Amino acid sequence: MHTYLSAIGFNSTSVTRPLLSHGVDTGDTVVLIRPDQEPDSRAEEAIGDVERLLQEIEPDLNLTTEQITHGDFQTAVLECSDLIRAADGERIVSLGGGARDVLLPFTIAAMTHVRLLSAALFFSDLDGTVREWDLPRLTAQIQQTTMSTLQTIANAEGAISIPDLTAETGNSKSTVTRHVTALADAGAVETWTDGKTKFAQVTLTGQLLLRDDV
Repeated sequence: MHTYLSAIGFNSTSVTRPLLSHGVDTGDTVVLIRPDQEPDSRAEEAIGDVERLLQEIEPDLNLTTEQITHGDFQTAVLECSDLIRAADGERIVSLGGGARDVLLPFTIAAMTHVRLLSAALFFSDLDGTVREWDLPRLTAQIQQTTMSTLQTIANAEGAISIPDLTAETGNSKSTVTRHVTALADAGAVETWTDGKTKFAQVTLTGQLLLRDDV
Protein backbone atom coordinates (compact mmCIF):
# COMPACT_ATOMS: atom_id res chain seq x y z
CA MET A 1 0.00 0.00 0.00
CA HIS A 2 1.17 3.50 -0.87
CA THR A 3 0.17 6.94 0.29
CA TYR A 4 0.90 9.68 -2.22
CA LEU A 5 1.03 13.22 -0.87
CA SER A 6 1.00 16.11 -3.32
CA ALA A 7 0.35 19.83 -3.20
CA ILE A 8 -2.21 20.87 -5.79
CA GLY A 9 -2.90 24.21 -7.44
CA PHE A 10 -4.60 24.85 -10.77
CA ASN A 11 -2.68 22.28 -12.84
CA SER A 12 -3.89 18.71 -12.35
CA THR A 13 -1.11 17.35 -14.58
CA SER A 14 1.52 18.20 -11.98
CA VAL A 15 -0.27 15.73 -9.70
CA THR A 16 -1.46 13.00 -12.04
CA ARG A 17 1.64 12.55 -14.17
CA PRO A 18 4.01 11.73 -11.26
CA LEU A 19 1.43 9.35 -9.77
CA LEU A 20 0.83 7.53 -13.04
CA SER A 21 4.56 7.43 -13.74
CA HIS A 22 5.22 5.76 -10.40
CA GLY A 23 2.10 3.59 -10.55
CA VAL A 24 -1.01 3.31 -8.37
CA ASP A 25 -2.63 0.14 -7.01
CA THR A 26 -5.85 -0.94 -5.36
CA GLY A 27 -6.09 0.45 -1.84
CA ASP A 28 -3.56 3.23 -2.38
CA THR A 29 -4.31 6.66 -0.93
CA VAL A 30 -3.75 10.04 -2.57
CA VAL A 31 -3.66 13.11 -0.32
CA LEU A 32 -4.03 16.45 -2.10
CA ILE A 33 -2.72 19.41 -0.10
CA ARG A 34 -4.08 22.90 -0.67
CA PRO A 35 -4.21 26.26 1.16
CA ASP A 36 -7.03 26.94 3.64
CA GLN A 37 -8.57 29.74 1.64
CA GLU A 38 -11.94 30.41 0.08
CA PRO A 39 -12.81 27.87 -2.64
CA ASP A 40 -11.40 28.79 -6.05
CA SER A 41 -13.14 27.48 -9.15
CA ARG A 42 -9.81 26.72 -10.87
CA ALA A 43 -8.54 24.75 -7.87
CA GLU A 44 -11.83 22.88 -7.56
CA GLU A 45 -11.66 22.03 -11.26
CA ALA A 46 -8.10 20.70 -10.88
CA ILE A 47 -9.12 18.51 -7.94
CA GLY A 48 -12.09 17.22 -9.93
CA ASP A 49 -9.82 16.39 -12.88
CA VAL A 50 -7.48 14.42 -10.61
CA GLU A 51 -10.37 12.55 -9.03
CA ARG A 52 -11.94 11.61 -12.37
CA LEU A 53 -8.70 10.41 -13.93
CA LEU A 54 -7.58 8.37 -10.94
CA GLN A 55 -11.02 6.78 -10.51
CA GLU A 56 -10.96 5.71 -14.15
CA ILE A 57 -7.59 4.04 -13.66
CA GLU A 58 -8.12 2.58 -10.18
CA PRO A 59 -11.70 2.76 -8.81
CA ASP A 60 -10.64 1.54 -5.35
CA LEU A 61 -8.21 4.41 -4.84
CA ASN A 62 -8.75 6.59 -1.76
CA LEU A 63 -8.58 10.32 -2.51
CA THR A 64 -8.64 12.96 0.22
CA THR A 65 -8.02 16.70 0.31
CA GLU A 66 -6.29 18.42 3.23
CA GLN A 67 -6.16 22.16 3.83
CA ILE A 68 -2.99 23.73 5.20
CA THR A 69 -2.72 27.06 7.02
CA HIS A 70 -1.17 29.39 4.46
CA GLY A 71 -0.86 32.56 6.53
CA ASP A 72 1.60 31.17 9.08
CA PHE A 73 4.75 29.54 7.70
CA GLN A 74 5.71 27.67 10.87
CA THR A 75 2.22 26.25 11.31
CA ALA A 76 2.12 25.21 7.66
CA VAL A 77 5.41 23.28 7.99
CA LEU A 78 4.18 21.49 11.11
CA GLU A 79 0.84 20.63 9.51
CA CYS A 80 2.60 19.18 6.45
CA SER A 81 4.88 17.25 8.80
CA ASP A 82 1.83 15.81 10.57
CA LEU A 83 0.37 14.65 7.24
CA ILE A 84 3.56 12.83 6.29
CA ARG A 85 3.90 11.19 9.69
CA ALA A 86 0.26 10.10 9.75
CA ALA A 87 0.36 8.52 6.28
CA ASP A 88 0.01 4.73 6.04
CA GLY A 89 2.14 2.32 4.06
CA GLU A 90 4.94 3.53 1.81
CA ARG A 91 4.97 7.32 1.74
CA ILE A 92 5.62 9.02 -1.59
CA VAL A 93 5.70 12.80 -1.95
CA SER A 94 5.23 14.72 -5.18
CA LEU A 95 6.84 18.16 -5.23
CA GLY A 96 5.89 19.35 -8.68
CA GLY A 97 3.00 21.73 -8.16
CA GLY A 98 0.66 23.64 -5.93
CA ALA A 99 0.64 27.13 -4.47
CA ARG A 100 4.03 28.27 -3.18
CA ASP A 101 2.34 28.99 0.17
CA VAL A 102 1.93 25.22 0.53
CA LEU A 103 4.69 23.81 -1.69
CA LEU A 104 7.57 25.38 0.26
CA PRO A 105 6.37 24.22 3.72
CA PHE A 106 5.55 20.81 2.23
CA THR A 107 9.03 20.51 0.71
CA ILE A 108 10.69 21.44 4.01
CA ALA A 109 8.56 18.89 5.85
CA ALA A 110 9.52 16.25 3.27
CA MET A 111 13.23 17.00 3.72
CA THR A 112 12.76 16.71 7.47
CA HIS A 113 11.21 13.25 7.15
CA VAL A 114 13.40 11.75 4.42
CA ARG A 115 13.75 8.52 6.39
CA LEU A 116 9.98 8.01 6.27
CA LEU A 117 9.74 8.45 2.50
CA SER A 118 9.94 5.75 -0.12
CA ALA A 119 10.30 8.26 -2.94
CA ALA A 120 10.19 11.97 -3.75
CA LEU A 121 8.84 12.74 -7.22
CA PHE A 122 9.15 15.98 -9.18
CA PHE A 123 7.21 17.17 -12.22
CA SER A 124 9.13 19.62 -14.39
CA ASP A 125 7.32 22.70 -15.69
CA LEU A 126 10.02 23.06 -18.34
CA ASP A 127 9.87 19.74 -20.16
CA GLY A 128 6.98 17.88 -18.51
CA THR A 129 9.17 15.01 -17.33
CA VAL A 130 8.89 13.24 -14.00
CA ARG A 131 12.05 12.71 -11.98
CA GLU A 132 12.79 11.04 -8.68
CA TRP A 133 14.91 13.16 -6.37
CA ASP A 134 17.16 12.19 -3.47
CA LEU A 135 16.20 14.81 -0.90
CA PRO A 136 18.69 16.05 1.70
CA ARG A 137 17.88 15.51 5.37
CA LEU A 138 17.47 18.89 7.02
CA THR A 139 17.66 17.42 10.52
CA ALA A 140 20.81 15.37 9.97
CA GLN A 141 23.37 15.73 12.76
CA ILE A 142 26.88 14.34 12.97
CA GLN A 143 29.59 14.66 15.58
CA GLN A 144 32.37 17.14 14.94
CA THR A 145 34.94 14.34 15.14
CA THR A 146 33.54 12.80 11.95
CA MET A 147 33.61 16.03 9.92
CA SER A 148 37.20 15.54 8.76
CA THR A 149 36.32 12.07 7.50
CA LEU A 150 33.30 13.48 5.69
CA GLN A 151 35.46 16.19 4.12
CA THR A 152 37.96 13.59 2.92
CA ILE A 153 35.15 11.57 1.32
CA ALA A 154 33.81 14.71 -0.36
CA ASN A 155 37.27 15.63 -1.63
CA ALA A 156 37.43 12.32 -3.49
CA GLU A 157 34.84 13.71 -5.97
CA GLY A 158 33.36 10.25 -6.29
CA ALA A 159 33.51 6.95 -4.47
CA ILE A 160 36.42 6.17 -2.19
CA SER A 161 37.25 2.78 -0.70
CA ILE A 162 37.62 2.33 3.04
CA PRO A 163 41.30 1.31 2.67
CA ASP A 164 42.00 4.48 0.65
CA LEU A 165 40.01 6.55 3.12
CA THR A 166 42.03 5.09 5.99
CA ALA A 167 45.25 6.02 4.22
CA GLU A 168 44.02 9.53 3.39
CA THR A 169 42.88 10.37 6.92
CA GLY A 170 45.72 8.67 8.77
CA ASN A 171 43.22 7.20 11.22
CA SER A 172 42.91 3.56 12.17
CA LYS A 173 40.61 1.31 10.15
CA SER A 174 38.31 0.88 13.16
CA THR A 175 37.99 4.66 13.58
CA VAL A 176 37.28 5.21 9.89
CA THR A 177 34.74 2.39 9.87
CA ARG A 178 33.00 3.89 12.90
CA HIS A 179 32.94 7.33 11.28
CA VAL A 180 31.57 6.00 7.98
CA THR A 181 28.85 4.07 9.80
CA ALA A 182 27.80 7.21 11.69
CA LEU A 183 27.85 9.27 8.50
CA ALA A 184 25.76 6.68 6.66
CA ASP A 185 23.24 6.59 9.52
CA ALA A 186 22.91 10.38 9.23
CA GLY A 187 22.43 10.17 5.47
CA ALA A 188 25.65 12.12 4.84
CA VAL A 189 27.22 9.34 2.78
CA GLU A 190 26.03 6.29 0.92
CA THR A 191 27.98 3.05 1.17
CA TRP A 192 28.13 -0.22 -0.73
CA THR A 193 30.38 -3.24 -1.05
CA ASP A 194 32.02 -4.43 -4.23
CA GLY A 195 33.53 -7.84 -3.64
CA LYS A 196 35.26 -7.55 -0.29
CA THR A 197 35.86 -3.82 -0.51
CA LYS A 198 33.50 -1.24 0.99
CA PHE A 199 33.09 2.16 -0.66
CA ALA A 200 31.64 5.47 0.48
CA GLN A 201 30.44 8.53 -1.42
CA VAL A 202 29.15 11.85 -0.14
CA THR A 203 25.44 12.64 -0.57
CA LEU A 204 23.71 15.98 -0.98
CA THR A 205 23.01 15.93 2.76
CA GLY A 206 26.72 15.51 3.41
CA GLN A 207 27.65 18.32 1.03
CA LEU A 208 25.21 20.67 2.77
CA LEU A 209 26.56 19.71 6.20
CA LEU A 210 30.03 20.71 5.03
CA ARG A 211 28.63 24.11 4.03
CA ASP A 212 27.00 24.70 7.42
CA ASP A 213 28.40 27.94 8.84
CA VAL A 214 27.00 27.40 12.32
